[in-house]
Amino acid sequence: MQSLADLVVDRPGDFRVHTDAYVSPAIFELEMRRIFERTWVYVAHESQLPAAGDYITTTIGTQPVIVTRDTRGVVHVLLNRCRHRGSIVCRLASGRAAQFMCPYHNWVYATDGALISFAQKEGYPQDLDRADLGLARAAVGTYGGLIFARLDPHGESLDARLAAVRRYIDLWNERSPHRRIRVTQSAHRIAYTGNWKLQMENGVDGYHGNYVHSSFMRIVDRAGERPVAAFTAVRDTGSTRGLAAGDGMIERPGGGMAGQFDYRDPRLASYHAQLAAAHGAERREEILGQRNLLIFPNLFLFESHIRVLQPVSAAQTIVTMYPTILEGVPDEMNVARLRAHERFFGPAGFGTPDDVEMFVNCESGLRAHAVSWVRLDRGLHREQLNDGEPSSHSTDETPQRSAYRRWRELMRTETVV
Repeated sequence: MQSLADLVVDRPGDFRVHTDAYVSPAIFELEMRRIFERTWVYVAHESQLPAAGDYITTTIGTQPVIVTRDTRGVVHVLLNRCRHRGSIVCRLASGRAAQFMCPYHNWVYATDGALISFAQKEGYPQDLDRADLGLARAAVGTYGGLIFARLDPHGESLDARLAAVRRYIDLWNERSPHRRIRVTQSAHRIAYTGNWKLQMENGVDGYHGNYVHSSFMRIVDRAGERPVAAFTAVRDTGSTRGLAAGDGMIERPGGGMAGQFDYRDPRLASYHAQLAAAHGAERREEILGQRNLLIFPNLFLFESHIRVLQPVSAAQTIVTMYPTILEGVPDEMNVARLRAHERFFGPAGFGTPDDVEMFVNCESGLRAHAVSWVRLDRGLHREQLNDGEPSSHSTDETPQRSAYRRWRELMRTETVV
C-alpha cells in the first residue's frame, strides 16, 4: 500500500476496509488530524447552554474544548488550554461561570475566550498585547439545535456540509409539534475497548439485531408484549441509505425498530393530531417513520437520544448518549420514551451491553492479522439510487460504505506511516 486510500477497496462487487484502519495507532493519529481537526464535528446541543455563562467541556477528536455561551448569548468553542503553560482552564464537565481561571498560574479568561487578567502582572511588560493571548477559538455553526465546530479556519460552510442531511435533521426535530427538542441534564456514558469506527458502523447496522439482541426479543416475547416473529419481520422493512459527506441511515417508515418507542401506537392519536396540525398530514407520516441517522464522523440522531462518539485511542472509545425530551407533547409520552430508552439503550438495559460486547469481540478478532480485510459489501449487488441517494435493504451495508468513502477522501493525501 502506497497511501491510506489503499486501505479502502471500492469497486464493483467488492468493498473492503483493511484491518490497519481499525488497529494502527499511526492511522488513528492521522484520522484525528485529517478528519476530526479539519471538518465540522458535533460538540453540543443548544439546550445544554440555555443561559449566558453556561458551558460544557468535551473534545474535538482528542483535543479538549469548552463550549460556552458568553454574556451576549453567543456560543463559542474554545480550546481548553491556557495560553501560558498549557494547562486546561476548565476541569468540570458542565456548569455556569462568569470566567475561566487557569488553576496553574491564575490566568483568567472571559466566556468568549478573551484574556482578562493574570496573576502578578508586574512580571510582564505594561504594554503586553493581550489580544493574541486569549483561548484559541474554533469556527462554530448551528443547525436545528445542533452545535458543530471546526478547528480548521478554512473549508466549506456548515450549510454546505449539511446540505444532503438537513431534511432528515428536520424530520428528527419535527417529532416535536413545536420543532424543539432538548436533552436531559444527565447522560449515559460508556467506554469500550475498540476503535471508534466500530460504533460508527454499528449505529446504522440493520443486520445484527436478530442475533446480537435475541435475548431482548425473547424476554419481550415471554412478557407477552411482542412476539419474536414481529421483531424479525420488521427487519425486512424499510431501507438503508448512504448520503453525501459520509452520512447515512437506517430508515423504517413503518417504525418498530427493536427497543425504540413506537410513535405509531394508536393510543397516541392526540399526538398524531398535534403533528398533523403543526406539520400537515403528509409530513406527519414521514415524521412518524423511524431512523438511525449518522452525521459523519461522530454524531448519531436516534429517536430517543443524541449519541456522540469520542475517540480516545486506536483501541479506546467513549460513547455518550443524551436522552431527548420533545417539547409540546404530554409529559406521560416523554416519560414513556425515556423508559423505553432506559430499557434498551441504558447502562442496565439490553441493547447497549450487547453491542459493546460485539465491539470488544471485534477488537480481539482484528488482532488476527493473517486476515487483512473487513468486508462491507453486503447488498452491494442490489443497491439502487433512491432520490439520488444509494439505497438498499434495511440489513445492507450501504451507510457504512458511504462513511468509508468519505473517510478515504479525507485521508487519501496522507502516506502510510
